[in-house]
Amino acid sequence: MTGAVESLLDDLAARGMRVHALLVHRDGAPLLDLWQWPHEPALKHKLHSATKSFTATAVGFAEADGLLGLEDPVVEFFRGRLREAPGENLSRLRVRDLLTMRTGHARGLSGATTRLRRTGWVDEFLEEPVVDRPGRGFRYSSTTSHVLSAIVQEVAGMPVDEYLRPRLFEPLGITDYTWERDPEGVSSGGNGLSLRPRDLLSFGVLCLQDGVWEGERLLPEGWVQKASALHVRRAVSGEWNGQELLPPGPDAVADSGYGYQFWVSEDGSYSASGLFGQECMVFPGQGVVVVTGAMPDPSYHDLPGMLRAAFRRAFASDDVAVSGRRVERAREPEPLESRVDGPVLRRVFDFAENDQGVRSLSVEADTEIVRLGIEDDRGTHTVEHGLGKWVPQDTGVSVWRLHHSYQDDAAPILAGARWPSTDALDLTWHFLEGPFIDRLTLTFEGDGVVVEHRVNCNSGPTVLPPARGTARAEVE
Repeated sequence: MTGAVESLLDDLAARGMRVHALLVHRDGAPLLDLWQWPHEPALKHKLHSATKSFTATAVGFAEADGLLGLEDPVVEFFRGRLREAPGENLSRLRVRDLLTMRTGHARGLSGATTRLRRTGWVDEFLEEPVVDRPGRGFRYSSTTSHVLSAIVQEVAGMPVDEYLRPRLFEPLGITDYTWERDPEGVSSGGNGLSLRPRDLLSFGVLCLQDGVWEGERLLPEGWVQKASALHVRRAVSGEWNGQELLPPGPDAVADSGYGYQFWVSEDGSYSASGLFGQECMVFPGQGVVVVTGAMPDPSYHDLPGMLRAAFRRAFASDDVAVSGRRVERAREPEPLESRVDGPVLRRVFDFAENDQGVRSLSVEADTEIVRLGIEDDRGTHTVEHGLGKWVPQDTGVSVWRLHHSYQDDAAPILAGARWPSTDALDLTWHFLEGPFIDRLTLTFEGDGVVVEHRVNCNSGPTVLPPARGTARAEVE
């Protein structure tokens, strides 16, 4: 009989839900550490909305330090930013309402749109009409979590990542992490944290142990119970229309509730959850499961339920084994085999305005390397691709349109190339610290080129319209 974890991995693979890491902790020790090429254990990974649970933890510390109270009015932290006197509903909004996503807003705001703002993100929240009395209806919103981060920064005098460093990160041994900030220097409270999967596991184990680590209390006493309590019994994130999260339809099924920036199940398990398959799930009295991955919309919504079902069975039978062959296969690189020997060429192409943001493209190819020079709306970038091998490097090439609006100045990638035919070139970029795999096809047509660009997962489109370029004179 196939074990629960093996069956889970089979189901995920069959649905195209790519797992980058699967870690399990039980009885005071790690039981499973599975990772998928090329996401090696030493690499950080974007947590997306699992960041929210860390932001809430900072609120817990701030409350314990006497810097704020959960019943404090939100407007009191932002009096200088309000353009007009707050309405009755906004005046009623409390810190506790932010933690439970019961703000009274009619829609949820997403990092996919907020990250494109050039001004502070708090203003987006303050400008949004509070149409209902806070503390009642659930409305999931990443900008709500960002306001929590801004409040902690206001009362602590430092961004959340700096505030958490001596209180949480250093005691857990978390040293390799990044936390994005908004244009005003506020740590992105809803989705900005990247750290190693093993460090996410440590956070989960800390919660499992009621905030105690190696015999020392780190989290304020009682905080884990409050944060993981079922404050909202029926919580649904809503329908994403590319700009906002709209209220769920009448037939929407809620298989989880909500605590303080944790998703909570009726059976008592709770999780820090992020877009595209980032999960840190705590089973009180049993263990912790961490997954990082690349799972397309809408399949990633099913991951928490799949994890709960699989690990209830696995923990009950005390069997979390995974075959050695599966472990080996997960670490095998994606093959890069060309069907033909490609031509040696040096060409430069210019582009009219297009949806990919490409302005010019230079292609240099020999028998070992394909070097792509890209001028786009973010500048000029060079990406080297191995033929038959993967080339590691950092890049700031413009990808935000297909990456849920994420755009790093220097993202670590592996780049590889293959020739399916003499007039077509396939290029692949594995983003090592996130869920994204970009695939480009360059089709050479006479004195022109057509560039197709697609990605494995996104909150919006996964394919951009083709961009057509015209060749300059041959480069000698």
